[in-house]
Amino acid sequence: MIQFSPVRRNEIEALILREASATPYPWTARNLNDSVDASADCRLIKHKGKTIGYCVVQSVLDEAELLNIVVFKPYQLRGFGTKIIQKLKAELAQSGMINIFLEVRASNLIAKALYEKTDFEVVDIRQKYYRAGNQVKEDALLMRCSLS
Repeated sequence: MIQFSPVRRNEIEALILREASATPYPWTARNLNDSVDASADCRLIKHKGKTIGYCVVQSVLDEAELLNIVVFKPYQLRGFGTKIIQKLKAELAQSGMINIFLEVRASNLIAKALYEKTDFEVVDIRQKYYRAGNQVKEDALLMRCSLS
């Protein structure tokens, strides 16, 4: 069973260190601290009492944006991503959100497949949005999922 709990400031450094081994383009401690300062919904993701990742959601009126989601390395490709997205969507819908948006690197085929599996669809492309290696820029796919 997936459970969420708030991220506490004293957990940020450890989360960022674990994220660095889980993704090629990790957030920094500053990114996560800024999200906390901006009153974003920063959640630890737990399974059987163990922290398996975290996510950050920003809501405005009736729309939410998934700013970041990380499943730590030992838990990747085991179905947790689907369960996390499903639980997050259910909670956001219950709180009155109508849509949830996210951005994903065009090259992140595993994440894109997860989002498509959980009913997200590409609604726009932000060309040359992300930095990649050697200063090359990479497109971002803007994806949306209707919660109503």
